Amino acid sequence: MRRLYFDYNATAPMLAEAKAAVAAAMDVAGNPSAQHGDGRAASALVSGGREAIGLAMGVCAQDIVFTSGGTEGNNMAVFSAWDAGCRKMLFSSADHPASYRAAAQWGCPHEFIPVDANGVTDLAWLKTRLENWDAADGQVFVSVAAANSETGVLQPVEAIAELVEKAGGLLLVDAVQALGKIPMSFQADYLVTSAHKIGGPKGVGAVYIAPDAPVSSLLCGGGQERRRRAGTINAAGIAGFGAAAKLAGELSHIAPLRDALEQGLKAMEPDLVIFGEGAARLPNTSFFSVPDASSMTLMMGLDLAGISVSTGTACSSGKVGQSRFIEAMGREADAPKGALRVSLGSAATQDDIDAFLKAWAKLRRKTEEVAA
Repeated sequence: MRRLYFDYNATAPMLAEAKAAVAAAMDVAGNPSAQHGDGRAASALVSGGREAIGLAMGVCAQDIVFTSGGTEGNNMAVFSAWDAGCRKMLFSSADHPASYRAAAQWGCPHEFIPVDANGVTDLAWLKTRLENWDAADGQVFVSVAAANSETGVLQPVEAIAELVEKAGGLLLVDAVQALGKIPMSFQADYLVTSAHKIGGPKGVGAVYIAPDAPVSSLLCGGGQERRRRAGTINAAGIAGFGAAAKLAGELSHIAPLRDALEQGLKAMEPDLVIFGEGAARLPNTSFFSVPDASSMTLMMGLDLAGISVSTGTACSSGKVGQSRFIEAMGREADAPKGALRVSLGSAATQDDIDAFLKAWAKLRRKTEEVAA
């Protein structure tokens, strides 16, 4: 049975080009920091990857710091601001935990910027909050995920950047879900990406740090990455990231397939709720709920049918909890039993969508029979 992989927002299958780049890099023996021939060969791999990744991110390659992934990049940005004297931080309610939990880790007071019912940042609230900023809290620090990982909702990053710049603040843009799906043209002090979301290897990421932004290393040790991130440089991972970055574009051509999937579900499910439907979204993402069915049951049923999707619930201590993003939107009543996320890849076809809808119809018949 051919499986359908509809969980690209969790991780993308590794591209053949990235695999080949990693394999070739593993045959290079040198440490990228060494000055002999083998070291220079490894360093060249890192430099090539840095250029490709910088181009894909739309930033100067030399201002990139390589990390272990998006979580470390967000942590590094938050720590840098904290270490520079920011004593209160603002996080979008649609942010990934890798940003706001870092603030909590270092004891930094923080607030959440509200979002509307579609999950879009409340710009009026942010404008008022910045205009009334207490100087005792230090420089303004604002964090926003360019695209929400569950709903795919795109945030008004350009408008947020203008407000933060006017306030003389620092802006972190988490672009982990954006890279390879939408055009990258973000103006930020910190811009975070991760390789495995675009078909690169897991365990490597990059954070752009603007030349005038404060930077503090999370790791103590050698002088790698211009003394911004200690530790032996992951040449093979960076080579694979660079290979994937060269192929990263955007997924606008997938939007009609996502829409076809949603239309097919609506035809079968009169009570279907699609979160963020009224806002701009990633073209590959649909996050929806069927109020009368458990998302976990539906996810497991689809898995048995050979289809990989994600549940919008989180499990903690054996209890199934509501999606934090649904709560932030004030939409708990629309998803009493959780939600499902479908996220498509660039190779998705109409046949794939048809197969999903056929499997869904069969699954729903079974669940209705069990309920009866």
